[in-house]
Amino acid sequence: MQFRKTIPAIALGVVSLTVPIAASAGTGSSSPTIEATTADSPQVESATLTDNNGKPSGSLSVKAAPKAAAAQSEKVFSTGAMTGEEFSSIGLSWKKGSAVDSGLTAETRIHRDGAWGPWQNVPLGLDDGVAEEAKRAGAPAFYTDDADGAQVRFTSPKGSLPQDLRLSFIDPAKSPATSSSTSTSSSDREPSDREPRTTQAGQPEVKLRKDWGADESLADPGYKTQPSIKAALVHHTVTGNNSYTQEQVPQIINGIYIQHITVLGYGDFPYHFVVDRFGGIWEGRKGSIEMRPGTEIPGILGGHASGFNTNTFGVAMLGNFEPNNSEGGEDTGPDPKPTEAMTTSLADLLAWKAGQYELAPEGSTQLVSAGGGGTNPHPTGTVLDVPVISAHKDVNVTACPGAKLYETLPDLRKQVADRLGAG
Repeated sequence: MQFRKTIPAIALGVVSLTVPIAASAGTGSSSPTIEATTADSPQVESATLTDNNGKPSGSLSVKAAPKAAAAQSEKVFSTGAMTGEEFSSIGLSWKKGSAVDSGLTAETRIHRDGAWGPWQNVPLGLDDGVAEEAKRAGAPAFYTDDADGAQVRFTSPKGSLPQDLRLSFIDPAKSPATSSSTSTSSSDREPSDREPRTTQAGQPEVKLRKDWGADESLADPGYKTQPSIKAALVHHTVTGNNSYTQEQVPQIINGIYIQHITVLGYGDFPYHFVVDRFGGIWEGRKGSIEMRPGTEIPGILGGHASGFNTNTFGVAMLGNFEPNNSEGGEDTGPDPKPTEAMTTSLADLLAWKAGQYELAPEGSTQLVSAGGGGTNPHPTGTVLDVPVISAHKDVNVTACPGAKLYETLPDLRKQVADRLGAG
């Protein structure tokens, strides 16, 4: 990906460009060219916005907030305009363990088809925790559709930014073909185009990782297994767009994958499954279709809930179900409910896995915290009594999966129980 930007002299991050970048402060004046190093991934380019002390790097502009601001220390930081080759998502990340202003907000405007769009809030995921396997903290991938420019600004009541803050441009279209290039000779690695070993009883149609274009060379080899599953945790992705088309779904899912692996340092896709608004069910983390008791894959360990990945599997609904856009992206309005097709498929998926693991959909179970701090307030060893079908917010301090999805869970549990009873 050769993304030639007009950037206010921002230093490049670890994942950098293959060509020099022309830099400007957004006023028409040029600064010296910044030399870039070899890219770590053809799908991602990143620019470093702050140094290891959280101070703006290069010419990232900073100004005091308007006088009406509640706190005298409030500041606004801006990248200026960046234009270049196409991308379809952007990602924000920072040093794992860095102090982050709890009031920090981010906004972006996107350039496509020769024009700049309106400013939109970018969800920072400050309440979503950091999976144990992650190497960096960060926000969800923010879907932009095919764009060729972006501008980002941050507002901090405390006047501070996280350490080693980076802005990444993600282009899944740059992923190499994987079904032919992934080695199948190793016994501990499955090819991206594998078919499920069997058609399992009660299994709904689940699209494979190859269907959303997973580059298997990015993920850790082999499976991340765990002994069993005791509960399902429901999430939403907050990827910035609730009105996506069916054709855009693979690109959005792939953006989540690349952001988590290449930018945040996860070993694989964070969620076991994704359900889109058209009712499509997609395999996320490798091995999620095959996992079931009594096999060589009794469970797959995910990366979806800080401190509570063990004994759970995560299903993410593609969209934002928190009212009034409070988590960023496209305006969600006062009542962003999941579609009927989406909830039907979610119930089908949960009934399939609940049946395999002999889970009581309307029952409860106990989960043990692995600690981790941050948005997991439960110290290591804390035992939680939770519904078998729970939400992310039931174990972590988060708004996920959004108020309008969360309120459907009692009916969802009944639907799953009815499906199992009918079986």
